[in-house]
Amino acid sequence: MRAAVVTEYGEPDVIQVIEVDDPVPGPDQILVEVAHSAVNRADVLQRRGGYPDPQRRSVEILGLEFAGSVAAVGERVTLWNVGDRVMGIESGACNAERLVTHERQALAVPSSVSLEDAAAIPEVFLTAWDALVVQGGLTSGRWALVHAGASGVGTAAIQIAKAIGARVAVTCSAPKIAACLRLGADLALERSPSDW
Repeated sequence: MRAAVVTEYGEPDVIQVIEVDDPVPGPDQILVEVAHSAVNRADVLQRRGGYPDPQRRSVEILGLEFAGSVAAVGERVTLWNVGDRVMGIESGACNAERLVTHERQALAVPSSVSLEDAAAIPEVFLTAWDALVVQGGLTSGRWALVHAGASGVGTAAIQIAKAIGARVAVTCSAPKIAACLRLGADLALERSPSDW
């Protein structure tokens, strides 16, 4: 299969698309035929050497999030069937034609969401959910303060907070205030002044 790999760290020109061995799913894993993957800040850092692959694969394949279809399942997999549309986050290896992931790491792609869009959902929405709800305990009627409201995680945080009935204040640069308000922010503060 083809994969985007780095053999040395640097700018985008260090990325090489090469043939690598197909991954094989273990008993609790699914094999995903990747339709789309996304590029985010962590991918840029990994390419530059600032975020090495924690699994220390023999070939460092880039990419932390994916969307595609289940191509095969391990013998103990109960959550997925071949053909199911899935998305998710991995510690790398998503910029490849196929990848393996634990069955519990995958999320169903809603029928109203394209695989192209689904590839850009997991990293930002799971990060925002974890920060706001799991760690922050955000519930309906409370306020959330979101720094960098126009960033990927920030825009996801605005939408999640509004979906659970919370109110949202964001900080962002002046040109991005209108976009944050359109997404549902109740209050947008320019990040430039030191006394915001």
